[in-house]
Amino acid sequence: NKPQVFFVIIILLFCLGACSGDQEIFDNSIPDQTPQPTILPSTTPEPTLTFTPAPTFTQSPTPIVILDPEPIEINFITEDGVELDGLYYPAAENPAPLIVLVHWARGDMAEWEHIALWLQDRGLLVRSPDYNHSWKSSDWYPDFTSEGSLGVLVFTMRDCQGGCQTYSPTGWLLDIEAVMVKAAQLQGVDKDRIITAGASIGADGALYGCAWMNQAGFGSCKGSFSLSPASLLTLPYEDLANQLIGAEPPLPVYCIFGLRDDASVETCSDITGLTPVDYGYIENHGFELFQPGQSIDPLGLLNEFINISLTGVGE
Repeated sequence: NKPQVFFVIIILLFCLGACSGDQEIFDNSIPDQTPQPTILPSTTPEPTLTFTPAPTFTQSPTPIVILDPEPIEINFITEDGVELDGLYYPAAENPAPLIVLVHWARGDMAEWEHIALWLQDRGLLVRSPDYNHSWKSSDWYPDFTSEGSLGVLVFTMRDCQGGCQTYSPTGWLLDIEAVMVKAAQLQGVDKDRIITAGASIGADGALYGCAWMNQAGFGSCKGSFSLSPASLLTLPYEDLANQLIGAEPPLPVYCIFGLRDDASVETCSDITGLTPVDYGYIENHGFELFQPGQSIDPLGLLNEFINISLTGVGE
C-alpha cells in the first residue's frame, strides 16, 4: 500500500502545479474602466517679462543770479578782530570783474560814492555839480566805456569814519588784506579778475592789496591805479609795483601825480614798466587830481586803465 499512497501524492502535487500555472496565464480580473483625463495644451499665452529702464535725471543748470544795482552793505573782520564796513555795487553780469577802491586819510569810503556809481554804470548815477569837491561833481564825468560790466567795492579803514583820526599803517595793511579776501568771496564776482585803485594812503594800500592777493593765491589781481602814492604805509611803493610789473604777463600800474607833490613825484619816478602821468605844476593831491578840463581826462585815464587791465583794450 505504500507505493499507492506515494503515487497518489505525486498526482496531487502535479494537479496543484497545473492550476497555479493557469492563473498566471489567464487573468480573469475586470480591467479598470475609470476614464483617464486628457491633458490639452494651454490656450493662455506665456507671460512676457517687460523691463522698465531706470529713470535718467538731467541736472538742471544753476541759475545765474544778477543782483540788483543798489549798493549792498557788507561787513567783515580783519585778522586782528576789527570789524569794518563797506558797500558793494554789483555788476550787471555774473560773474564779473571787480574794482576795489581805497580812500585817503581825509575821508572815508563816501569819497568814492559818485565815482563808484559811474564805474558800476547801471543807471544809478545822478549827474549833479558839487562846488566844493570836484571828484564828487558828477556833471563833468565822461561816459564810462567797457566791454563788460564792472562791480565796485568800497570800504572804510579802521578809525577813519569821516576821516582818519590816527596814523595806523600796520592796522591799515590788515584792513587791506581783509577787504581783498572779502572781494574774492562776494556773490557775482570773478575772483580772478580783480583790480584796485586808491588815493594817497589809499594808493599805497591799493597797490599792496593787489600784490598781496597775487602772492596769497586765493584770487588774481590784474593791476592797480594810484593817485599820489608816497609809500605812506611803510612799504616801499617801488617794490610792490615791481611785483606786478614783473609778473608774466606784466600787470599795469598807473601812477598819477602833480609836479608840486614832491613825495609823489619821487615815488612815481624811475620805475621801469610803470605808467606815470603828471598833471603839471600843481599841488593837487589824491582825489584833487580828479578835475575837469585837464589835458588828459583823469577819469578817462582810470577808464583806460580798467580796460587794459581786464581786457587788454588800448594796449
